[in-house]
Amino acid sequence: MRTLIFLLLAGLLALPGHAGERGVLTVPLVTYYDQAPFSSPRSSTDLTRQLAALLTARSGGRYHFVATVLPKKRVENMADFSGWQGLVAWLHPRFVDDEAHTRYYWTEPVLLEEDLVVSRADAPLDYSGAPSLRGKVLGTVLNHRYADVEDMLARHELRRSDAASLETCVRMLLLKRVDVVFVSHSLLPDLRRRIPDFDRLLYIAPTPRNHFTRHILLTRGLPPELVQFVQQTTAGFGRDPEWRAIVAGDHLDSLLPKR
Repeated sequence: MRTLIFLLLAGLLALPGHAGERGVLTVPLVTYYDQAPFSSPRSSTDLTRQLAALLTARSGGRYHFVATVLPKKRVENMADFSGWQGLVAWLHPRFVDDEAHTRYYWTEPVLLEEDLVVSRADAPLDYSGAPSLRGKVLGTVLNHRYADVEDMLARHELRRSDAASLETCVRMLLLKRVDVVFVSHSLLPDLRRRIPDFDRLLYIAPTPRNHFTRHILLTRGLPPELVQFVQQTTAGFGRDPEWRAIVAGDHLDSLLPKR
């Protein structure tokens, strides 16, 4: 089934200007974030689908954006494959080694973000940089890389314990199988819904691990007018009432761009 999805997506926009029967250009909007608020198999109101719907509505019938969730490695491979064209949501350029913006086009930030350092309330960790993690066991998501602590992991100053999902990492923390977990601010509301007494049992360090911004990646082979439309439409999201309402619905008002 996953192979079929990949082949279908690879066919979308294989050539710039590919359009449907009514002249509407179908544009894949892909993400590898498979948890709320970015995606949800049980809801049509996750952020990726709402972003796709908003861009479609603003395009005046020119484009139809299709939200799809795929595994991280597959998305990375697709974005590097010259025959596939589309958008990848919620990334920062450094996630794909493109801080110089030479590999892809990028929008302005659509969300602000920070990674928080979470430990147990009965063993709180006041994070003050990577050295403060020395001797700890870090709950990590399988196949994810944590650039700021990779050297410590290699020197065995910090140990990682992999799990299939971030929620599983947090549950491992509650079971005292790990000492600390990195949690993006945007994922907190869903974790609080899923884990009873989250705020009573867990401790969020006042100092975040880092701050970053989330953008939309656009592959280089897309039609210039489509790239311009997406960049211009999202540039004002910080003051856009509709986008602000969408983000507020997930209790993420504090992550809105400031302009």
